[in-house]
This record gives sequence, structure tokens and C-alpha cells, in this order.
Amino acid sequence: MKRSKKFKLDKEAINKIDSEYDDRDLSNYTNYEVYEEEKPRHRFLKKLVKRLIILCAVVLVINLAVLLYTGRLWFNEPKKRDYPIRGPVVTESMGEIRWKSFAKQNIQTAYIRATKGTTFEDGAFRDNWNGSKDTDISVGAYHVLELDTDGTKQAEHFINAVGEDLSGRLIPAVEVRLRGLYRLLPPDYYEAADNLADFCDRIEKQYGIRPVIYCTERTYKNIVASDSRFNKDKIWYESLFSKPDEDMDWTFWTYTNRVKFSFYESGEYLHMTVFNGSEDDFKKLII
Repeated sequence: MKRSKKFKLDKEAINKIDSEYDDRDLSNYTNYEVYEEEKPRHRFLKKLVKRLIILCAVVLVINLAVLLYTGRLWFNEPKKRDYPIRGPVVTESMGEIRWKSFAKQNIQTAYIRATKGTTFEDGAFRDNWNGSKDTDISVGAYHVLELDTDGTKQAEHFINAVGEDLSGRLIPAVEVRLRGLYRLLPPDYYEAADNLADFCDRIEKQYGIRPVIYCTERTYKNIVASDSRFNKDKIWYESLFSKPDEDMDWTFWTYTNRVKFSFYESGEYLHMTVFNGSEDDFKKLII
């Protein structure tokens, strides 16, 4: 009959084993077991919190987008007390406008698109031009400059459309904007500046006053501000996400494109513009 082997442990070995499994170690071991048991639940809660955070972020972004789209929230909101004179930009896309009612909606001015290039005339310009005549707001006409087309010919086209006498109207304006492929491939800025200068010179010769130059950040920087021929011209600056630079001497500022009014057919959003100055200063812009 075989007997099992017995191992004798001396007192020193026993003390060593006891020290390795003292109360503290057993406590740590017990905590580890509890952690392992709670881990699946902890992981579930962690995922739930992450999903809730993502959901809240998505809802916030959607609400922000809706507020911006509906015009209830703007990046810019110039105070009425600081800029009491304001009004929209008008084009044929608005459809029929009931001008007598439209002009009573806390607006003091409006600019109506008249022409573009050498052949295009806004389809509703004449109706809007005549309809706005009997209102209490001050109205002007503007031309959209084609950057690569003779500026003098474009001015002649504008004059033919709006008439040779602009008495009682705001000084004309000319829009200088990168369109189409020019948004990706810059135009010849020197050519564009020459055409703009020729347009302004012809308008001044006709009406005795140079037009306001309506520009964006890119066209202001690359065409208007970089050419001394436009140093004394009035600037109409479009900046939808920030205020114009403090060192810029601007006359008009288009601060948003998400404004709605009543009494026009399409009900679309409009560009809104404020005047930089007092009522007396504004009256000086009327021919």
C-alpha cells in the first residue's frame, strides 16, 4: 500500500505564505471579484451616457440649423438704435410686390436690381421701380457687374434701363461679386478693376455722383481696397457672419440673408442692409 508523500514546511516558509495572503491582499482580491461582476452593467451605462450625449448634440445642431434657416437666429444682429435706417435688396425672384403695404414694415430704404452685364434686365425692375415711387421709403437701383465685360458699355445699359434722371432716388449702386467659375478660379483682378472704374466714371458723368460699390470680402480685398481709384468711393459691404472691420469706412452693410417680410408673392428670404450714419447723412445720398 502506497502512502502519499508528505511535505514538511518549516516555520519560515509558513510565515512567507501568510504574508502573501494577508487580510489586505484578500480584500483586494475580493474587490477585484466584485468589479468583474459589475463590469457588464458599468459598460452598459457608459454606452447609454455616450448615446445620450450624441443624441443631445444632434438635436442641438438640428435646432440651430432650423433657427438659422428660418431667420430666427443670426450671426449678426445690429441694433435698431445704432442703425435706424435699414431695408432689403429687391429682385424679380420676390414675384409681385404690393409696394404700399410692403414699404410700411419698419423699413426705410431698398435697393432694386436693375441690370447685369450689357444685356440682362431684371424682369420685374420696371414694375418695382414704378411701384416704389409712391412710397415713403428711399429707393435706389443697382447693377450687377460682369467682371470681364467692358465697364462703360455696362453703364450705358444701366442708364438706358433706369433713365437719364434719378432725381429723388438714392445714388446708384454696382455689385461686384465672384460668380460661377470665378468662385473657384480667380478672375483677372486688374481687368475687373478697370471695368469697375470705367463703370463708375460713366455713372458719375451721367448723374454727377459715383455709385456705391457693393462688394464681398474677396472682391473688396482683391479689387476695391487694392486700387487707389476707389479710395473715396462709398462701400456697401456684405458680411453675413461677422461685423465689418473697425478700420473700414463703410456706408451700407448687408448683415444677413435670412429676413422675411410680407406683401410679396414668393415669400422667400431676403438680404437685409443697414446704413451707417444718421438720417441727415442718409438724406445726402438722395439725388
